Amino acid sequence: MEIRGVRESELVEMIDLQCRVFRPDGHERYWQYVRTEPSYRYDQSCVVVVNGEIVSTLRVWKREMRIGSIAVPMGGIGGVGTHPDYQGAGYATALMKDTIDYMRVAGYNVGVLFSAIPCEFYRKLGWASVPLAGFRVTRRRTVEMRETEWHAEPFDEERDLEASVALYNSHNAQQSGSLVRSQSYWESGPARLRDILPTVVARHGDRFGGYLNFQVDGKSANILEVAYNRTQPQTLTALVNRLLQVCERQGVEELHGDIPHRHPIVDLLIEGTAGDLFLTGNSTMMLYPMNLPALFQRLLPEFQARLDAANRIFAPVAFSFVVNDQEAGLRLLDDGTFQTFDAEDGTVRLTLPEHIFWRALLGESSWSQLEPNLGQSRISVEPALAVLLSILFPQREVIFWAPDHY
Repeated sequence: MEIRGVRESELVEMIDLQCRVFRPDGHERYWQYVRTEPSYRYDQSCVVVVNGEIVSTLRVWKREMRIGSIAVPMGGIGGVGTHPDYQGAGYATALMKDTIDYMRVAGYNVGVLFSAIPCEFYRKLGWASVPLAGFRVTRRRTVEMRETEWHAEPFDEERDLEASVALYNSHNAQQSGSLVRSQSYWESGPARLRDILPTVVARHGDRFGGYLNFQVDGKSANILEVAYNRTQPQTLTALVNRLLQVCERQGVEELHGDIPHRHPIVDLLIEGTAGDLFLTGNSTMMLYPMNLPALFQRLLPEFQARLDAANRIFAPVAFSFVVNDQEAGLRLLDDGTFQTFDAEDGTVRLTLPEHIFWRALLGESSWSQLEPNLGQSRISVEPALAVLLSILFPQREVIFWAPDHY
Protein backbone atom coordinates (compact mmCIF):
# COMPACT_ATOMS: atom_id res chain seq x y z
CA MET A 1 0.00 0.00 0.00
CA GLU A 2 1.30 3.44 -0.98
CA ILE A 3 -0.27 6.73 0.17
CA ARG A 4 0.67 9.91 -1.66
CA GLY A 5 -0.57 12.73 -3.83
CA VAL A 6 -2.05 11.86 -7.19
CA ARG A 7 0.16 12.18 -10.25
CA GLU A 8 -0.93 14.03 -13.35
CA SER A 9 -0.86 10.78 -15.32
CA GLU A 10 -3.33 9.27 -12.81
CA LEU A 11 -6.03 11.96 -12.94
CA VAL A 12 -8.25 10.02 -15.34
CA GLU A 13 -8.08 6.92 -13.11
CA MET A 14 -8.79 8.96 -9.96
CA ILE A 15 -11.78 10.73 -11.51
CA ASP A 16 -13.14 7.43 -12.83
CA LEU A 17 -12.99 6.12 -9.24
CA GLN A 18 -14.79 9.21 -7.91
CA CYS A 19 -17.54 8.72 -10.48
CA ARG A 20 -17.90 5.06 -9.57
CA VAL A 21 -18.19 5.86 -5.86
CA PHE A 22 -20.22 9.09 -5.93
CA ARG A 23 -21.66 10.20 -9.29
CA PRO A 24 -21.71 8.03 -12.41
CA ASP A 25 -22.25 11.20 -14.46
CA GLY A 26 -19.74 13.33 -12.53
CA HIS A 27 -16.78 13.38 -14.92
CA GLU A 28 -17.23 16.99 -15.99
CA ARG A 29 -17.80 18.10 -12.39
CA TYR A 30 -14.70 16.39 -11.04
CA TRP A 31 -12.52 17.64 -13.88
CA GLN A 32 -13.62 21.17 -13.04
CA TYR A 33 -12.60 20.57 -9.43
CA VAL A 34 -9.07 19.99 -10.74
CA ARG A 35 -8.84 22.40 -13.66
CA THR A 36 -10.74 25.46 -12.43
CA GLU A 37 -9.77 25.62 -8.73
CA PRO A 38 -7.12 28.40 -8.39
CA SER A 39 -5.46 26.87 -5.31
CA TYR A 40 -5.34 23.28 -6.58
CA ARG A 41 -2.13 21.24 -6.45
CA TYR A 42 -1.78 17.54 -7.18
CA ASP A 43 -0.75 16.73 -3.60
CA GLN A 44 -4.19 17.94 -2.44
CA SER A 45 -5.70 14.85 -4.08
CA CYS A 46 -4.50 12.08 -1.80
CA VAL A 47 -4.69 8.49 -3.00
CA VAL A 48 -4.06 4.95 -1.81
CA VAL A 49 -2.33 2.82 -4.43
CA VAL A 50 -2.38 -0.99 -4.18
CA ASN A 51 -0.61 -3.09 -6.83
CA GLY A 52 -0.48 -0.07 -9.12
CA GLU A 53 -4.22 0.70 -8.82
CA ILE A 54 -5.83 3.68 -7.07
CA VAL A 55 -8.25 2.12 -4.60
CA SER A 56 -9.07 5.07 -2.30
CA THR A 57 -8.94 8.84 -2.58
CA LEU A 58 -9.89 12.13 -0.95
CA ARG A 59 -9.44 15.83 -1.64
CA VAL A 60 -8.10 18.62 0.56
CA TRP A 61 -9.52 22.06 -0.22
CA LYS A 62 -7.32 25.01 0.80
CA ARG A 63 -9.48 27.53 2.66
CA GLU A 64 -9.58 30.03 5.53
CA MET A 65 -12.34 29.85 8.13
CA ARG A 66 -13.27 32.44 10.71
CA ILE A 67 -13.28 31.45 14.35
CA GLY A 68 -14.95 34.47 15.88
CA SER A 69 -13.48 37.25 13.76
CA ILE A 70 -10.10 35.60 13.14
CA ALA A 71 -9.41 33.78 9.87
CA VAL A 72 -7.34 30.62 10.31
CA PRO A 73 -5.84 28.30 7.65
CA MET A 74 -8.29 25.47 7.12
CA GLY A 75 -8.21 22.32 5.07
CA GLY A 76 -11.58 21.08 3.91
CA ILE A 77 -11.68 17.34 3.32
CA GLY A 78 -14.12 16.06 0.73
CA GLY A 79 -14.68 13.15 -1.61
CA VAL A 80 -13.48 10.43 0.77
CA GLY A 81 -14.16 7.23 -1.17
CA THR A 82 -12.90 3.69 -1.71
CA HIS A 83 -13.44 1.37 -4.64
CA PRO A 84 -16.31 -1.03 -3.79
CA ASP A 85 -14.05 -4.05 -4.27
CA TYR A 86 -11.63 -2.76 -1.63
CA GLN A 87 -13.96 -1.42 1.04
CA GLY A 88 -13.56 -2.69 4.59
CA ALA A 89 -9.80 -3.18 4.29
CA GLY A 90 -8.90 -0.01 6.21
CA TYR A 91 -7.66 1.99 3.25
CA ALA A 92 -9.84 5.06 3.96
CA THR A 93 -8.75 5.01 7.61
CA ALA A 94 -5.09 4.89 6.63
CA LEU A 95 -5.66 7.67 4.10
CA MET A 96 -7.35 9.90 6.67
CA LYS A 97 -4.52 9.42 9.17
CA ASP A 98 -1.90 10.18 6.56
CA THR A 99 -3.81 13.24 5.41
CA ILE A 100 -3.72 14.69 8.92
CA ASP A 101 0.08 14.50 8.83
CA TYR A 102 0.08 16.07 5.36
CA MET A 103 -2.14 18.96 6.51
CA ARG A 104 0.05 19.67 9.52
CA VAL A 105 3.15 19.88 7.37
CA ALA A 106 1.28 22.05 4.85
CA GLY A 107 0.47 24.62 7.56
CA TYR A 108 -3.24 24.12 8.16
CA ASN A 109 -4.47 24.88 11.69
CA VAL A 110 -7.92 23.27 11.33
CA GLY A 111 -9.47 20.46 9.34
CA VAL A 112 -13.17 20.43 8.43
CA LEU A 113 -15.32 17.85 6.70
CA PHE A 114 -19.03 17.20 6.17
CA SER A 115 -19.78 13.55 6.72
CA ALA A 116 -22.10 11.77 4.29
CA ILE A 117 -21.75 8.56 6.31
CA PRO A 118 -22.36 7.93 10.03
CA CYS A 119 -20.05 10.25 11.96
CA GLU A 120 -18.73 7.39 14.09
CA PHE A 121 -16.13 6.56 11.42
CA TYR A 122 -14.52 9.97 11.78
CA ARG A 123 -15.02 10.23 15.54
CA LYS A 124 -12.82 7.16 15.98
CA LEU A 125 -10.07 9.14 14.22
CA GLY A 126 -10.39 12.13 16.57
CA TRP A 127 -12.81 14.27 14.57
CA ALA A 128 -15.66 15.95 16.45
CA SER A 129 -19.14 17.07 15.39
CA VAL A 130 -20.27 20.66 15.81
CA PRO A 131 -24.05 21.08 15.51
CA LEU A 132 -25.20 23.60 12.92
CA ALA A 133 -28.59 25.14 13.61
CA GLY A 134 -31.30 25.26 10.99
CA PHE A 135 -34.96 26.11 10.50
CA ARG A 136 -38.06 25.05 8.62
CA VAL A 137 -41.09 27.27 8.07
CA THR A 138 -44.39 26.02 6.70
CA ARG A 139 -46.16 28.34 4.25
CA ARG A 140 -49.91 28.75 4.72
CA ARG A 141 -50.33 31.77 2.52
CA THR A 142 -48.44 34.84 1.37
CA VAL A 143 -48.97 37.81 3.67
CA GLU A 144 -48.38 41.22 2.14
CA MET A 145 -45.56 42.86 4.06
CA ARG A 146 -44.67 46.51 4.38
CA GLU A 147 -43.42 48.25 1.26
CA THR A 148 -39.86 49.51 1.02
CA GLU A 149 -37.93 51.82 -1.24
CA TRP A 150 -35.64 48.91 -1.99
CA HIS A 151 -36.64 46.39 -4.63
CA ALA A 152 -35.31 42.92 -5.44
CA GLU A 153 -34.37 41.77 -8.90
CA PRO A 154 -32.43 38.88 -10.44
CA PHE A 155 -28.69 38.84 -9.87
CA ASP A 156 -26.68 40.19 -12.81
CA GLU A 157 -23.07 39.03 -12.61
CA GLU A 158 -21.58 41.88 -14.61
CA ARG A 159 -23.40 44.47 -12.54
CA ASP A 160 -23.63 42.84 -9.11
CA LEU A 161 -20.68 40.51 -8.53
CA GLU A 162 -18.20 43.08 -7.26
CA ALA A 163 -20.76 44.54 -4.84
CA SER A 164 -21.76 41.04 -3.68
CA VAL A 165 -18.13 40.15 -2.91
CA ALA A 166 -17.65 43.37 -0.92
CA LEU A 167 -20.89 42.87 1.00
CA TYR A 168 -20.04 39.25 1.79
CA ASN A 169 -16.71 40.36 3.27
CA SER A 170 -18.22 43.06 5.46
CA HIS A 171 -21.30 41.06 6.45
CA ASN A 172 -19.27 38.03 7.56
CA ALA A 173 -16.27 39.77 9.14
CA GLN A 174 -17.46 38.69 12.61
CA GLN A 175 -19.33 35.54 11.57
CA SER A 176 -17.89 32.46 13.24
CA GLY A 177 -17.80 29.53 10.83
CA SER A 178 -17.81 31.54 7.62
CA LEU A 179 -15.07 31.18 5.01
CA VAL A 180 -12.87 33.92 3.60
CA ARG A 181 -13.76 34.31 -0.08
CA SER A 182 -11.39 35.96 -2.51
CA GLN A 183 -12.51 37.28 -5.88
CA SER A 184 -10.93 34.25 -7.54
CA TYR A 185 -12.88 31.98 -5.19
CA TRP A 186 -16.16 33.52 -6.34
CA GLU A 187 -15.13 33.07 -9.96
CA SER A 188 -13.78 29.52 -9.64
CA GLY A 189 -15.47 26.57 -11.27
CA PRO A 190 -16.03 24.58 -8.03
CA ALA A 191 -17.70 27.57 -6.37
CA ARG A 192 -20.02 27.99 -9.34
CA LEU A 193 -20.86 24.29 -9.23
CA ARG A 194 -21.92 24.79 -5.62
CA ASP A 195 -24.23 27.66 -6.63
CA ILE A 196 -22.29 30.44 -4.94
CA LEU A 197 -23.85 33.21 -7.04
CA PRO A 198 -26.88 34.99 -5.54
CA THR A 199 -30.35 34.45 -6.91
CA VAL A 200 -31.70 37.96 -6.31
CA VAL A 201 -30.25 41.26 -5.10
CA ALA A 202 -31.72 44.30 -3.36
CA ARG A 203 -31.18 47.61 -5.14
CA HIS A 204 -32.32 51.22 -4.84
CA GLY A 205 -31.24 53.10 -7.92
CA ASP A 206 -27.47 52.66 -8.11
CA ARG A 207 -27.24 51.48 -4.50
CA PHE A 208 -26.66 47.83 -3.67
CA GLY A 209 -28.12 46.65 -0.37
CA GLY A 210 -28.04 42.86 -0.18
CA TYR A 211 -28.43 39.50 -1.83
CA LEU A 212 -30.29 36.26 -1.28
CA ASN A 213 -29.31 32.84 -2.61
CA PHE A 214 -32.09 30.26 -2.71
CA GLN A 215 -33.24 27.23 -4.67
CA VAL A 216 -36.77 25.96 -5.27
CA ASP A 217 -37.16 22.21 -5.66
CA GLY A 218 -40.74 21.07 -6.04
CA LYS A 219 -42.72 22.17 -3.00
CA SER A 220 -39.64 23.25 -1.00
CA ALA A 221 -37.40 26.33 -1.02
CA ASN A 222 -33.89 26.07 0.39
CA ILE A 223 -32.26 29.27 1.69
CA LEU A 224 -28.55 28.84 0.96
CA GLU A 225 -27.19 32.23 1.98
CA VAL A 226 -28.14 35.81 2.73
CA ALA A 227 -26.19 39.02 3.23
CA TYR A 228 -27.50 42.55 3.61
CA ASN A 229 -26.58 46.01 4.80
CA ARG A 230 -27.45 45.87 8.50
CA THR A 231 -27.86 49.65 8.62
CA GLN A 232 -30.62 49.28 6.00
CA PRO A 233 -32.77 46.41 7.33
CA GLN A 234 -35.48 47.10 4.75
CA THR A 235 -33.14 45.56 2.17
CA LEU A 236 -33.79 42.20 3.80
CA THR A 237 -37.53 42.81 3.62
CA ALA A 238 -37.26 43.43 -0.13
CA LEU A 239 -35.33 40.18 -0.60
CA VAL A 240 -37.84 38.14 1.39
CA ASN A 241 -40.75 39.72 -0.49
CA ARG A 242 -39.21 38.58 -3.76
CA LEU A 243 -38.64 35.07 -2.42
CA LEU A 244 -42.24 34.81 -1.26
CA GLN A 245 -43.50 35.95 -4.66
CA VAL A 246 -41.56 33.09 -6.23
CA CYS A 247 -42.96 30.67 -3.63
CA GLU A 248 -46.49 31.83 -4.37
CA ARG A 249 -46.08 31.31 -8.11
CA GLN A 250 -44.49 27.87 -7.73
CA GLY A 251 -46.71 26.55 -4.96
CA VAL A 252 -43.94 26.16 -2.38
CA GLU A 253 -45.22 24.69 0.89
CA GLU A 254 -42.15 25.01 3.12
CA LEU A 255 -38.94 27.00 3.35
CA HIS A 256 -35.83 25.79 5.12
CA GLY A 257 -32.12 26.45 5.56
CA ASP A 258 -29.05 25.81 7.70
CA ILE A 259 -29.36 29.20 9.35
CA PRO A 260 -30.08 29.79 13.07
CA HIS A 261 -33.73 30.55 13.79
CA ARG A 262 -32.71 33.80 15.51
CA HIS A 263 -31.58 35.24 12.17
CA PRO A 264 -33.93 38.09 11.14
CA ILE A 265 -34.73 36.42 7.83
CA VAL A 266 -36.57 33.69 9.73
CA ASP A 267 -38.84 36.21 11.49
CA LEU A 268 -39.65 37.78 8.13
CA LEU A 269 -40.44 34.38 6.62
CA ILE A 270 -42.82 33.54 9.47
CA GLU A 271 -44.51 36.93 9.08
CA GLY A 272 -44.75 36.62 5.29
CA THR A 273 -46.13 33.08 5.25
CA ALA A 274 -48.32 33.05 8.37
CA GLY A 275 -46.40 29.86 8.92
CA ASP A 276 -45.10 27.78 11.79
CA LEU A 277 -41.45 27.53 12.76
CA PHE A 278 -39.68 24.21 13.32
CA LEU A 279 -36.10 23.99 14.54
CA THR A 280 -33.79 21.76 12.52
CA GLY A 281 -30.06 21.34 12.04
CA ASN A 282 -27.44 18.66 11.69
CA SER A 283 -24.16 17.46 13.15
CA THR A 284 -22.45 16.45 9.93
CA MET A 285 -19.80 19.20 10.19
CA MET A 286 -16.73 17.71 11.86
CA LEU A 287 -13.47 19.37 12.89
CA TYR A 288 -9.94 18.40 13.83
CA PRO A 289 -7.14 20.54 15.34
CA MET A 290 -4.20 20.11 13.00
CA ASN A 291 -1.90 22.32 15.05
CA LEU A 292 -3.36 23.41 18.37
CA PRO A 293 -0.52 25.74 19.49
CA ALA A 294 -0.49 27.51 16.11
CA LEU A 295 -4.27 27.83 16.25
CA PHE A 296 -4.18 29.47 19.68
CA GLN A 297 -1.42 31.80 18.57
CA ARG A 298 -3.64 33.02 15.73
CA LEU A 299 -6.63 33.42 18.05
CA LEU A 300 -4.68 35.41 20.64
CA PRO A 301 -5.98 38.82 19.42
CA GLU A 302 -9.57 37.55 19.68
CA PHE A 303 -9.04 36.31 23.24
CA GLN A 304 -7.43 39.60 24.18
CA ALA A 305 -10.25 41.65 22.66
CA ARG A 306 -12.87 39.65 24.57
CA LEU A 307 -11.05 40.14 27.86
CA ASP A 308 -10.54 43.86 27.25
CA ALA A 309 -14.22 44.32 26.36
CA ALA A 310 -15.26 42.63 29.62
CA ASN A 311 -13.34 45.26 31.62
CA ARG A 312 -12.56 42.74 34.34
CA ILE A 313 -9.34 42.29 36.31
CA PHE A 314 -8.07 38.79 36.98
CA ALA A 315 -5.08 37.48 38.87
CA PRO A 316 -2.29 36.06 36.68
CA VAL A 317 -2.98 32.48 35.67
CA ALA A 318 -1.58 29.87 33.32
CA PHE A 319 -3.70 27.12 31.85
CA SER A 320 -3.69 24.82 28.86
CA PHE A 321 -6.10 22.83 26.73
CA VAL A 322 -5.34 19.23 25.85
CA VAL A 323 -7.22 17.95 22.79
CA ASN A 324 -6.37 14.93 20.65
CA ASP A 325 -3.00 14.54 22.40
CA GLN A 326 -2.09 18.12 21.52
CA GLU A 327 -1.62 20.86 24.11
CA ALA A 328 -1.78 24.64 23.86
CA GLY A 329 -1.24 27.01 26.77
CA LEU A 330 -2.55 30.48 27.56
CA ARG A 331 -0.96 32.70 30.18
CA LEU A 332 -2.58 35.84 31.60
CA LEU A 333 0.09 38.26 32.77
CA ASP A 334 0.07 40.88 35.53
CA ASP A 335 -0.64 43.66 33.02
CA GLY A 336 -3.79 41.90 31.74
CA THR A 337 -2.35 40.64 28.48
CA PHE A 338 -2.41 37.11 27.14
CA GLN A 339 0.42 35.11 25.67
CA THR A 340 0.68 31.56 24.43
CA PHE A 341 3.29 29.26 25.93
CA ASP A 342 4.43 25.67 26.04
CA ALA A 343 2.74 24.07 29.03
CA GLU A 344 4.96 23.13 31.94
CA ASP A 345 4.68 21.65 35.41
CA GLY A 346 2.19 23.54 37.54
CA THR A 347 0.01 24.53 34.60
CA VAL A 348 -3.72 23.97 35.03
CA ARG A 349 -4.45 21.39 32.33
CA LEU A 350 -7.95 21.07 30.87
CA THR A 351 -8.29 17.81 28.98
CA LEU A 352 -11.46 18.33 26.98
CA PRO A 353 -13.59 15.98 24.89
CA GLU A 354 -13.12 16.99 21.27
CA HIS A 355 -16.74 18.01 20.70
CA ILE A 356 -16.81 20.18 23.83
CA PHE A 357 -13.63 21.96 22.74
CA TRP A 358 -14.98 22.81 19.29
CA ARG A 359 -18.38 23.90 20.52
CA ALA A 360 -16.68 26.34 22.88
CA LEU A 361 -14.08 27.56 20.40
CA LEU A 362 -16.55 28.30 17.59
CA GLY A 363 -19.13 29.66 20.01
CA GLU A 364 -21.90 27.14 19.32
CA SER A 365 -22.25 27.03 23.12
CA SER A 366 -20.73 29.28 25.76
CA TRP A 367 -18.32 27.96 28.36
CA SER A 368 -20.99 28.47 31.02
CA GLN A 369 -23.48 26.40 29.03
CA LEU A 370 -20.94 23.61 28.61
CA GLU A 371 -19.95 23.38 32.29
CA PRO A 372 -22.65 20.77 33.10
CA ASN A 373 -21.29 18.65 30.24
CA LEU A 374 -17.81 18.98 31.68
CA GLY A 375 -19.15 17.87 35.04
CA GLN A 376 -20.48 14.71 33.44
CA SER A 377 -16.94 14.06 32.19
CA ARG A 378 -15.61 14.72 35.72
CA ILE A 379 -13.80 17.86 34.63
CA SER A 380 -13.86 20.59 37.25
CA VAL A 381 -12.54 24.13 36.96
CA GLU A 382 -11.75 26.53 39.80
CA PRO A 383 -14.42 29.27 40.03
CA ALA A 384 -12.06 32.16 39.19
CA LEU A 385 -10.76 30.38 36.09
CA ALA A 386 -14.31 29.41 35.10
CA VAL A 387 -15.28 33.10 35.10
CA LEU A 388 -12.31 33.93 32.88
CA LEU A 389 -13.18 31.09 30.51
CA SER A 390 -16.79 32.27 30.30
CA ILE A 391 -15.43 35.59 28.98
CA LEU A 392 -13.07 33.96 26.52
CA PHE A 393 -15.69 31.56 25.16
CA PRO A 394 -19.08 33.28 24.78
CA GLN A 395 -21.94 31.93 22.74
CA ARG A 396 -22.30 33.27 19.21
CA GLU A 397 -24.07 32.16 16.08
CA VAL A 398 -22.14 29.69 13.92
CA ILE A 399 -22.92 29.60 10.20
CA PHE A 400 -21.07 27.66 7.54
CA TRP A 401 -22.82 28.89 4.41
CA ALA A 402 -24.17 26.12 2.20
CA PRO A 403 -22.36 27.18 -1.03
CA ASP A 404 -19.02 26.63 0.75
CA HIS A 405 -19.63 22.92 1.38
CA TYR A 406 -17.32 20.63 -0.56
